[in-house]
Amino acid sequence: MKILLTGAGGFVGGHLLQRLMLKYGADNVVVLSSRALEGAQCVTAPDYELSALDKSLFNDVDVLVHAGAYTPKNARQASDLQRCGLNVSVTQELLGFEFLRLKKVIFTSTLDVYASADLISEATPVGPATLYGASKLYCEKMIEAFSVERGISHAILRLGHIYGPGEEAYQKMLPLTIANVVLGHPVQLFGSGEELRSFIYIDDVVTSLINAVTTELASPIVNVVGGSPVSIKNLIEKIIHIAGQAVDVIPQPTTVKGRDFVFDNNLLKRTLLPTEFDFEQGLAVEIDYMKRKLAPASAR
Repeated sequence: MKILLTGAGGFVGGHLLQRLMLKYGADNVVVLSSRALEGAQCVTAPDYELSALDKSLFNDVDVLVHAGAYTPKNARQASDLQRCGLNVSVTQELLGFEFLRLKKVIFTSTLDVYASADLISEATPVGPATLYGASKLYCEKMIEAFSVERGISHAILRLGHIYGPGEEAYQKMLPLTIANVVLGHPVQLFGSGEELRSFIYIDDVVTSLINAVTTELASPIVNVVGGSPVSIKNLIEKIIHIAGQAVDVIPQPTTVKGRDFVFDNNLLKRTLLPTEFDFEQGLAVEIDYMKRKLAPASAR
């Protein structure tokens, strides 16, 4: 089986590439990337210009794992017109290759396609609030139409809040809090901190994607999400305890009530991920990683 992977230079894609090469062999994994990646068989397309590539280039590919996309690093970037538009145009270009042997497409989407809900499941109505979410939803529809036209199977995995080594590239609450605690800096707690969050460990996301390569799903859409919600206040307490670092938690009053992000991951557990990685163990791994990353060069 030959696999084509996009997005191997990103957080999820980088972890996924290593596991795919381990499972299928480096000769059977091809990376389509904007830059060459050491140790991988790469086809490079600078600035994501795919139109110049030979359309028969991937005719020996059996499975396309399309994990490449513009992903905003903060809320302001979630409606970047040009970059979000690239998600659509690059996916359209990708689906224009001949793919004579293609049997399956796996697409990594996002929970940002959903409308607000108390408990998010695959049955939650879609209603993206950002241009990023809308771009990913449109890509889902393109993947679906392409697969129906070709008579091949497809899987759309809507990824949730992912944590683990490497997520510090994104300006999210969890890695920023871990960095502050590791450095001994004060941590801010906005409001009561009772808002709930659910996280899924990066290895569980990768396992789900790898299992999707060979698993035929009754429904092509699966939310890859954590099923154990934790309050923000409790999360900060866990990070401080595991890091063994005494830091001040500074309350910041706010009139804005944050929303909960709680997920039903029963379909995920029935199909692609029977067992979740323990949340506190995952935090310990990420905290240890951040300690090494942020340590002065003389202490490494």
